[in-house]
Amino acid sequence: MGWKKINRYLIYLISLFIISLGASLSIKANLGTSPLICLPYVCSLIVKLSVGEVMFVITVIYILIQVVLLGRDFEKRQYLQFIIGSIFSFFVDFSLMLVNFINPADYLSQLLLLLVSCVVVAFGVLLEIQTEVVYLPADGIIVAIAKVLNKEFSKVKPYVDTSMVVMAAILSVVFLGYLAGVREGTVISALIIGPIVKILKNYFDPYISSLIE
Repeated sequence: MGWKKINRYLIYLISLFIISLGASLSIKANLGTSPLICLPYVCSLIVKLSVGEVMFVITVIYILIQVVLLGRDFEKRQYLQFIIGSIFSFFVDFSLMLVNFINPADYLSQLLLLLVSCVVVAFGVLLEIQTEVVYLPADGIIVAIAKVLNKEFSKVKPYVDTSMVVMAAILSVVFLGYLAGVREGTVISALIIGPIVKILKNYFDPYISSLIE
């Protein structure tokens, strides 16, 4: 295995950690989590398990849905999502432990932390996209739906993200009696992470490419 290939997998693993760190920062901002972590976070509050533990269960569900939707078209290498999902779930809990000391005291501090979390997630997503190893299960299900509907990923993603947020909101109101994990920060994250990825791509794309290609 060449150094470029080793770099590709190493950078991919780093991207998973960075995304999990950004997600954890969004939880600590307490203004509503990003669509990626919204449903696992709410479910963790309901069932009293860690976010990572719930993330793993949801990951398995996402992969099974992909298998059902795609059938024989489900690529065998995508079964690695089980491993990737396990690693990402661990990273989420580990990241939450690392940022446990961060407790913004006012709204401005919360908002700044949320914006930082968006930049961190965007950078992680950029690395994930560039390495092209295996889909994160949350992205894999969007890819599967896009293939079934014969639509572009970018056109399906907003609908899937919105569905996850709505589901999280309904579950939190029904089981917790209040709206948890879904606030203005959820909307902000959904709107700005994509554009931030594009901006970062312009600056970092040549450096990342030189490491993996």
